[in-house]
Amino acid sequence: MNIIDDAISTEATRKNVRLMIPVMIHWAKTGHNGHTYGDLAHAIGKSKFSGIGHALYFVQQVLDNLSTKSCREIPTLNSLCKNAKTMLPSEGFEFVSPQYNDLDENGKRVFVKGLDSNAMNFPHWDWVLKELELKEAVPFTEEQLEAIKNPRCIYGGEGEEHKALKDYICQHPESINYKDVDFAETEHILPSGDRLDVYFELSDGTHVAIEVKPGISPDQDIARGVFQCVKYYAVMDALRNIECKDYEINVLLVTAGKISSQNKVLAEELDVEYVEGFKYE
Repeated sequence: MNIIDDAISTEATRKNVRLMIPVMIHWAKTGHNGHTYGDLAHAIGKSKFSGIGHALYFVQQVLDNLSTKSCREIPTLNSLCKNAKTMLPSEGFEFVSPQYNDLDENGKRVFVKGLDSNAMNFPHWDWVLKELELKEAVPFTEEQLEAIKNPRCIYGGEGEEHKALKDYICQHPESINYKDVDFAETEHILPSGDRLDVYFELSDGTHVAIEVKPGISPDQDIARGVFQCVKYYAVMDALRNIECKDYEINVLLVTAGKISSQNKVLAEELDVEYVEGFKYE
């Protein structure tokens, strides 16, 4: 009998676990440890999932059973999934590590960081998928990839909302949690000829590039913004190299509207930080 079938008695939970394990392995393999329970629910096609703790229990049970069967230690995947407010696993994580709830907050963070590192550095996740008869998770369908690669949207010139957003962020860096700004500018020109909507230099030397999207931006323009952020980082990194300096580079996408789930996945896959639903006075 399949290890998953052997460990789980109900078909609904088996299905959820078969969907969850490849997603969490993908997070581990790509070094993503900042996902939430909501992210996991969405990744398996659920807008809400009240039984996620129950399913995560069986994710661990399946890995434990495979570890026992193979005599190979397998790190937990469950630490990669966190509460959105605390960015720590919930109290139910004690089923993975009984001592978890005895730790203070700092102790939990140190402990979880170690578990995350074990998961992200484990070299045998493909073997785990094979043993569990599961396929590797892919973040996008062929149709979604085609839409990303070949956008159909036509982008117009700058509107009043876009300009107001840029100006406000430039004048109020604290609105997106930046402090000690020594230099701020809109329409900052990079050596590539690209113009940054907002550019900051902080007192600690950090260089910050911000791409701003107004509330009227369609999904394809938000996706374009994600790729613009990737490009900005590459150009700024190249400039840092020829300057022979080692300052930090931050690139951020700020949207006045909500970001679609597909674009959130795109940003996460490409390590682009974002702020959605930005409002200004």
